[in-house]
Amino acid sequence: MFALPHWSLRAAIGVGSGCLAVVTWGLARSMTGFPDAPRRWLSRLVSRAVDGVRRRNRVAGVWTALTLWSVAVSGLHFAGVIFEVYAAVSWWDLLTHSMSGVGIAAVAAFSTRTQAVAYGAVWWIVPTVLAIGAGFEVYEFLFKSFWHEWTLRHYAVDTVVDLCMNTLGATLVAVSVTCYRVVTDRLQPDSPRPGYAG
Repeated sequence: MFALPHWSLRAAIGVGSGCLAVVTWGLARSMTGFPDAPRRWLSRLVSRAVDGVRRRNRVAGVWTALTLWSVAVSGLHFAGVIFEVYAAVSWWDLLTHSMSGVGIAAVAAFSTRTQAVAYGAVWWIVPTVLAIGAGFEVYEFLFKSFWHEWTLRHYAVDTVVDLCMNTLGATLVAVSVTCYRVVTDRLQPDSPRPGYAG
């Protein structure tokens, strides 16, 4: 009888990714500055992006850049799948995962910039992106077959590297936003919370 690889030791990767997603999501929710009502994030994101683009100012430029970034990451990913670049170019997976971490974190930070200014904290985006990345690993475990022939060790290393690259991208955004706030605070010492709201 043929056994699906989902019932092998490699299931530990899928189950572990699911547990990591739950734990890091809980951590993110407990952090200062985490936005309320996560179920409404998508509708808020769309309405803020549309409103931002209508302003035709710096905010519109940022939303346009974030959209182009998202399209570029999606294009790189699907090109990698369709043309089998993931198998041929060893660093392609690193590129797409780090770029997606940057993109998701940047969208999260920019769409909640008013709260970030009020609380002075954006570090919640790091565990949030890690939770999203771990959730994506669960999706791959359940619905993709590329890992079926991999050894447990190869699958574990690939998953850990993917999550590290996502988290690195999110960390770069959190550091950039924090540095921006520090520089802005120094340039405008009279303003209580200058931040980067637009």
